[in-house]
Amino acid sequence: MKTLPTLAISTSLVVLSVASFSSFAEQAQAPAGAGRAQQAAPPPAAQAGHPSGKLVIWGDTAIFINPTDPDNCLLTNRFKRGQRVGFRMTAIDGGTGEVEQTAALVAHVEYSGKTVDVPMRWRGEAGPKAPAPRGYIRAPYELWTGSWTVPNDAPVGRISYTVTATDKFGRKATFSPFSAEASQLVIVP
Repeated sequence: MKTLPTLAISTSLVVLSVASFSSFAEQAQAPAGAGRAQQAAPPPAAQAGHPSGKLVIWGDTAIFINPTDPDNCLLTNRFKRGQRVGFRMTAIDGGTGEVEQTAALVAHVEYSGKTVDVPMRWRGEAGPKAPAPRGYIRAPYELWTGSWTVPNDAPVGRISYTVTATDKFGRKATFSPFSAEASQLVIVP
């Protein structure tokens, strides 16, 4: 039965695509150089079976612009001054493979000798079975987002960033982009 493995692979690719390219409607514009300071409500109670492994986080950067613009949430690492760098992350309990909804994530952007901390908001407050918000295909249960507007004093070139997470159980994790030059956050003229 070749159709079952093909269907499983196709379904996995669709789920991965949806998770990777979710739209980010209702993102407010932050002042240049500032991260979004808005925090979501405190994380919910721990799920059954957590913690049972390491805290695992990963994600990417995308451009955050008007949610009706077709380029909103376009995966990129190249930004101009004044554009919003969107940090999109997920946090997983490594033992269960489930979303670790108690995690608090913060992106740390370093440029010109400064570090800007960008708190990230968990988008899954309504739960995995909630109706999809405007601009989403499904409820973004596994998603944390934060944004940083590139300030006018940011130098052209590579900007360093990391994302850290701490959950209710005291587990910590750090995400860094791949070490390849092409994977780094870059400010362009």
